[in-house]
Amino acid sequence: MTTKILIISHPNFTQLCYEVYKTVNLPIKLEVLEVGFAEFSKRIDLDYVTTFDLVITSGAHLEIFKREFSELLHLIPIYPLHFTEADVVKALVKAKAIGNKVLLMYSNYETYPLEEYKRTLNLDVKHLIINSLEEAENLLERYQKKGYDTVIGTSSICKLAESLGINSILVYSNDALRLDLIKAYQFAATKKKMMKYVKFKEAIFDQVINPLFITDSHGSITDVNAAGLRLINRKVKHEVRGQNITEVLDQGLKRLDEKRIGIEINGKLNGYVSILRLPGDFNEEAVERYANSFQSKYTFKNIIADSLAMKRVIVKAKQYSRSTAPILLYGESGTGKELLAHSIHQESDRRHGPFLPVNCSAIPQNILESELFGYEEGAFTGAKRGGKPGFFEMAQGGTIFLDEIGELSLEIQTKLLRVLQEREVIRLGGKKVIPLNVRIITATNKSLIDLVKRGMFREDLYYRINVLQINVPPLRERQDDIIPIFKHLLFKHGMQEDHVHFLIKLAGERLLDYEWCGNIRELENFVQRLTALTSVSTTTYDLIEIFKDVLSEHFKFEAQQIQQYDKGKNNGVGEHYTSYQEAEKVRIIQALLDSNGNKIKAAQKLGISRTTLWRKIKQYQLQ
Repeated sequence: MTTKILIISHPNFTQLCYEVYKTVNLPIKLEVLEVGFAEFSKRIDLDYVTTFDLVITSGAHLEIFKREFSELLHLIPIYPLHFTEADVVKALVKAKAIGNKVLLMYSNYETYPLEEYKRTLNLDVKHLIINSLEEAENLLERYQKKGYDTVIGTSSICKLAESLGINSILVYSNDALRLDLIKAYQFAATKKKMMKYVKFKEAIFDQVINPLFITDSHGSITDVNAAGLRLINRKVKHEVRGQNITEVLDQGLKRLDEKRIGIEINGKLNGYVSILRLPGDFNEEAVERYANSFQSKYTFKNIIADSLAMKRVIVKAKQYSRSTAPILLYGESGTGKELLAHSIHQESDRRHGPFLPVNCSAIPQNILESELFGYEEGAFTGAKRGGKPGFFEMAQGGTIFLDEIGELSLEIQTKLLRVLQEREVIRLGGKKVIPLNVRIITATNKSLIDLVKRGMFREDLYYRINVLQINVPPLRERQDDIIPIFKHLLFKHGMQEDHVHFLIKLAGERLLDYEWCGNIRELENFVQRLTALTSVSTTTYDLIEIFKDVLSEHFKFEAQQIQQYDKGKNNGVGEHYTSYQEAEKVRIIQALLDSNGNKIKAAQKLGISRTTLWRKIKQYQLQ
């Protein structure tokens, strides 16, 4: 099985990589991505990088990768290149042929005892450990004036030295790189094999409706599927791991038909797989429950993400989908939070279970409690005979998505908190405790922290639902996505293919001049107006004229709405985007002042990349 490895470095390192690659007789498919620092964020395509089994990089590239693309560290292993004392000595011998004053410069590597080599080679060697490229550039310029004309370092340092007219020697040797490539392959191949095994096992678990337990040779439980957890009224796997299966099943579950299959490895019994069946129609009921359950409609493939901001969101969402912890999606209205929730569910181990979306603002608060938690017969006037299961019960084994969570009343918040803490529910008017196996995803377009401060949202509930958080960027921060989404919506609403391509080519760029405060929902509203008028159009001239008219009409209408919206600000209605811009501008200025103009520190303080900070500085004319 071929292992795909990507090396990210400067052009001056590429030839060495391919020379070493030819000497390694291993099933490796190697690609080298040449990236300069100024273009790092633009050149690194997250979709492309995640197709590899492992990434190799070093020095400043490694530091930038960790800072700019921290989300990827959980999805793909990063192997840092190393060099040895012998590599440094070989580089010093090469430097001797150029001159006697040598800089040895790299970041975060151990210091080697080089005094004897310096004396033997009669070299004046200055060893400098640097923490950033800005620091490296300043040091190079300073020591260049002192007569140091040769630098030994990583590819990033060598590239910087060349730009300043200083001789450079790459510290990595063929032998060291070859050894690192072999180690990286062994690590990546082993992890790939283990992940394949884990996914294979999980796939089997997902497909088995019967309760299924895996035990060691002594009968201690090592794993159990969702049906097994429901059978024994447990919430999570770690509650039963290590317990004896006989003792667990003897607790009121003696009427079981059990099929036990032994697992042998190298001729030795290592454990058992126990498949259980209750008497009667248990399994038929389970099949019916799964068949009639709510099913998720969308996956990550349905999300249009050409922008780096949205690609990062998807990487983080895929990472969080592996967990069972609650997720809070924060984003303005119309940014696609429900689509993201669907995708997280589809990527998770619960993909075959129900996905139940609930809009907390669309259901009257006086009946929302009974809808969420269910009710028994006679619980209130008009209650159905036999009662009714609530949304949480209906989402058993799957995911419940609570949209507009900030709209819940404090009374319902209190009951929801108990359900999340105890992972069980009691129907309205009932006494029976029903264990829950449900993953919860919530979403809001409001600042829940502000609601907490104003006493409108429980602080303990906020921390219960905000274990993992994803901020969905507004469309104005996803400029690269506007035209692709526009194109998709035109096709969705029935525009002819040739008209779509013509419109995108001639007028698509005009869409980028507008803020789209209503985000994708507003963009779709605009497309619906456009397609309603162009459905009878037969010429491209008509098409472009209608586009201009609808666009002008739309902008004018939205401007009027914003003016009315601004008038309501003093009445507590909300804030206009201009206020957001002003607040953001103030935050950036303050961060720059606090960092004494250091843009790297300011970006870290603001929680954004340096590239984003540069763009914001240009946008607000803060040079």
